[in-house]
Amino acid sequence: MADLWSDYTDFVIDNIDKSIGKKYKMSLRDLLTDPESFSSDPNIQNTIKSMADDVNAYMDQALSKMSAQKQELDDNLTRADSVTKQLAQSISMQAKQNRVPFIVPVSIDRDDTKEEVISVDSAGSDVLALIEKIAASSTMIADFTTQYDNSLIGNWFFSGPKNYTINVYLPDSDVISMQDSRDELLGLLDAASAMIAGL
Repeated sequence: MADLWSDYTDFVIDNIDKSIGKKYKMSLRDLLTDPESFSSDPNIQNTIKSMADDVNAYMDQALSKMSAQKQELDDNLTRADSVTKQLAQSISMQAKQNRVPFIVPVSIDRDDTKEEVISVDSAGSDVLALIEKIAASSTMIADFTTQYDNSLIGNWFFSGPKNYTINVYLPDSDVISMQDSRDELLGLLDAASAMIAGL
């Protein structure tokens, strides 16, 4: 199912289908796999809205049981935010000193198989020395830092004779996976609704 949605969402769909049982004439999986086959059902749009409510209820309940994981995520985000701010200051300074353009692009088409990816979890002297060395040989630095809640998660692309990406490491989190899965499922339900409405 990874062609239609992520592996984690595939696991969540199984659990949601178990939780809603035979409430509907179709399973969530069936609807998302082939929405067009339900277009003749006069109540399908109401069913899709009701399924979206069930998705939200399932996610809310699952997340309410993840207090330990939420605390761990909060701690990791606080650390990542601190490291990101320290590295951002150093990278910005290195860009100015070396007269290297520093941009915040919408996107860059690049072959990421030809770049070194370096994940760091501190802003120690060795990491700062590495940034200084990479920045000195760069032709451009692009900032792809993202924000999650109120925390920044650093990601910078250094273009030059050899391309590098430096990102701040954030451990995998079931909380983030669950929230991403909610967004994915609600987006898929919206797409199914729009597809059926357009037939």
